[in-house]
Amino acid sequence: MFRFLLIVLALLFSSCSDKSIVSIYDKSILHEDSKCVELVVFPPNKTIEDTLEKQYGFKDSCSLKFEVFTKGKIHCNSNQNSQTKAMGKMPDSYLRMEITRDNKRLYSYYIDIKDEILPSHIENGFARMKKDLKILR
Repeated sequence: MFRFLLIVLALLFSSCSDKSIVSIYDKSILHEDSKCVELVVFPPNKTIEDTLEKQYGFKDSCSLKFEVFTKGKIHCNSNQNSQTKAMGKMPDSYLRMEITRDNKRLYSYYIDIKDEILPSHIENGFARMKKDLKILR
């Protein structure tokens, strides 16, 4: 019975968690060594752009795109999260950073954030991606 309770609690708190998720859709991106990567931020956000420009020398008109998507004031609508919602522990924002080519997702970093997105969230996400991808070194 105790084990069942632990599993149920884990499921309740795992949906819309604040831990990052990395997905590799095309393993060839791990060995790609092109140094031409274009930055695309949506919706446009000067703080995010400036933070990333300090991390890497992005260029225009490249086949590889470093795409950043953010959203604030979100609400997770999963019924499994009713208890988490009631306790006020739902994330307020999310950050998704992807590497794409020809609108095809190759690599993705995603994290739910409990408050607003800060430059440190961007820096941490970029550092994680840089660890995996030669193109960002």
